[in-house]
Amino acid sequence: MQPHAPFALRELATRLGREESLGALHAAVLRAAHALRPVVESGAVLAACSDEFNGELRAAFERDVARQLSAPGIPGTRRVFSVSNLGGRIEPGAIALANLHFSARSSRAGEKLLLIEIAGHVGRRELEGGGTAWGELDRFGTPSPCCGALRMLLDVPASSGAVRFPWFDQLTAFFGPERLAVLRSDARPHAMLRAAVVHAVLQSETAIVDLLREPPVTPTHVLLVALVAVNRRGMDNAIPVGLHHLRFADGEARTLEGTALRSTPEGLAIDDSRPNVVVSSSFPTAEGGPPSTPQRPSVPAGVRTHAHSPAVRELVLRHRRQFELFAGQEQTRKVYVRPALRAFLQALAVAAPDVALAALALESGREIFHGPELTALERRGLSRTEAQRVLHDLEPSLQQLGHREAAEVLAFLMSAENPLLGTS
Repeated sequence: MQPHAPFALRELATRLGREESLGALHAAVLRAAHALRPVVESGAVLAACSDEFNGELRAAFERDVARQLSAPGIPGTRRVFSVSNLGGRIEPGAIALANLHFSARSSRAGEKLLLIEIAGHVGRRELEGGGTAWGELDRFGTPSPCCGALRMLLDVPASSGAVRFPWFDQLTAFFGPERLAVLRSDARPHAMLRAAVVHAVLQSETAIVDLLREPPVTPTHVLLVALVAVNRRGMDNAIPVGLHHLRFADGEARTLEGTALRSTPEGLAIDDSRPNVVVSSSFPTAEGGPPSTPQRPSVPAGVRTHAHSPAVRELVLRHRRQFELFAGQEQTRKVYVRPALRAFLQALAVAAPDVALAALALESGREIFHGPELTALERRGLSRTEAQRVLHDLEPSLQQLGHREAAEVLAFLMSAENPLLGTS
């Protein structure tokens, strides 16, 4: 969190990775929300797993946060835009819809606050004779996996090969093959805690991608808190794993600051030497080997013309300005570079998928951008539908990029000297 940020935001950021009571964390979230002033209205969004043990989280968020932010005239049953599904997944379009619902007064004048809480969850069962079992709880007298959806994701139910499970497919794409391979082979006691942390961080990244791809058109502060609820005997605890403040004006981001744990399972260190655990992570200074350098393809003349159309130029310039918000801040860049890359490519895939695919083909350092489809682009160009399908299928690979690789790709795409998207 930047030094100029309000004290309450900076104080909330110091809690990152530290297990504490759900009530104490929500009190800190409320203080941070009140620090973002002046606003003429506030809206609250909660994304959490459907599990019945998350009832405490849902009630606490409504009582301790949403009720304190909402206008007095809003009925209690309408204070929270709730996304509840297996695992607690941000669904495409949910953030944009919630933003629209809470833009009554600010659509005419003033700014609004959109508070988003995204919660993964994990069980914590105290064993007889001492010790703790993470990833399970005593569900009505019987030990049970928790989060059950994440447990199924790691165990891979036999029926998933014969029956289409949309939630399983979506979570598999979110995690990607590399993270899943690490988590599925992890036999350590905290494997499920790591899975829950990675899940919450990835879901918050996806919410940021949605916001950067389709920014609120009215002046808006977004306070996004990602956490892992610890379901246990007695009152639940929580571990904050991400804190983000985004401010939008004139349809684009003007502030982008925050902090988060990494979404790399092996990069998460867990200290359970005290009753409440502490989860920490650090970004490596270097990762991976030198990129390969396949020959850059030629770009069809029609794609070059499309790349210089007013709509594409404006989209590129808007995302370039977003990139400049954190380009010179190393820690902030590490947190936001992958969501910024995904948001830019998704927006470009909607506006001009042929241009997006050609721009990636020119990025000569990643083998993932040089498959048969890109060879076809070089030969004869792909149709809009074909290009969007290729970009859609690339999304899991983009989510696997480390912060250094994502930064290199985004810097290339945003460069003024880019042979396709540049302005010079």
